[in-house]
Amino acid sequence: MTFHHKGKATELSNCLICMGGQETESITAVRELLPYALECNIDYFTSVMTVLARELPAFDDYTFVFTRSVTELPSQFDHTDKLVVLIMGDEWARVPVYASRAHAVFKAPGQQMKLAFHHGWWRFNTMAVLQYLRQQAKRFPNHHRNPDNNIFAIPYGYYRLPKRDTVTSITRRNIDVAFTGSLDHKHRLGGLIKTNKVLSRERMVKTVDHWKQGKHFNVDVKLSQYFPKAKDKPQFDDYPQTLMDTKICLSPRGTHLETYRLCEGMYYGCIVVAEEQPDHWFAERSPAFILKDWDTLPDLLDDLLGNPLRMEALQKASLEYWDNTLSPKPVASYMKTCLSTLSSGSTGHPTESLRKAA
Repeated sequence: MTFHHKGKATELSNCLICMGGQETESITAVRELLPYALECNIDYFTSVMTVLARELPAFDDYTFVFTRSVTELPSQFDHTDKLVVLIMGDEWARVPVYASRAHAVFKAPGQQMKLAFHHGWWRFNTMAVLQYLRQQAKRFPNHHRNPDNNIFAIPYGYYRLPKRDTVTSITRRNIDVAFTGSLDHKHRLGGLIKTNKVLSRERMVKTVDHWKQGKHFNVDVKLSQYFPKAKDKPQFDDYPQTLMDTKICLSPRGTHLETYRLCEGMYYGCIVVAEEQPDHWFAERSPAFILKDWDTLPDLLDDLLGNPLRMEALQKASLEYWDNTLSPKPVASYMKTCLSTLSSGSTGHPTESLRKAA
């Protein structure tokens, strides 16, 4: 894919996206001409880099590369000083083979592997162990060491969403409970073998369907066939409007524990109900409700929807959490701290410094 530019030099010219093979392009050019590249919202990460350019004095000394690959980078970066790689979408939590050649690596989702069980659900828990072992196997023999301690987790941000202008008060929203997402999976042995993603989402949808019977609440559950790719038109164009009008956003796990939906729900001022999350720096003070079992969801929904004052306070907490932790400014500040600590030669992981400062 070839891009053609006219006029003055592109801003953030040291922020490049790997387009496949040896081809790279400026993030601002991709944002304009192919905004769905990398299966992430380029607007979010462009905003992060714009803030970082203002906050990091030596910003121009670095080369920032966005990629989905953990095995290779274009050869032009083989001998690049102060190379910073941002990896989008490595659900196997692998250590990139080029990590030792990079000054820093930032990953969404993050690097941490975590087993998350549901109480008393042997089928789900068995699959969780099997998937964990499979993920661990993916990390060997080349991906299991990171002696430089230079890999850091960053949040997903949002995916193809318009910027919010105003936030509707939660008491004036029309949708009480919403979920939009995929249940698509490969059928093995006639559907007897299902991933944790499918098992969890099927149980969640079944629980919601049963809960809403005989109630006056407005429930909006839409099931898509797949996760839309870079050039695809989203199956549900009204997804952003749905979130803007939703009180409680359900955020079940995907292949990975982390999902875009948790960030997106916070961004639009929803109360988010999710499953267990990895222990990343940005999840430590999350106001999301974390459930160990979807069977407990009905009681939570009844409690929340019956208490408007509590929901108003929770909406405020969601918006503050977005502004203070997940939005481009705090993410850029975290990246600045990591890069500055590495450049200074300080020992210890920069995340520990952030925790102490907080």
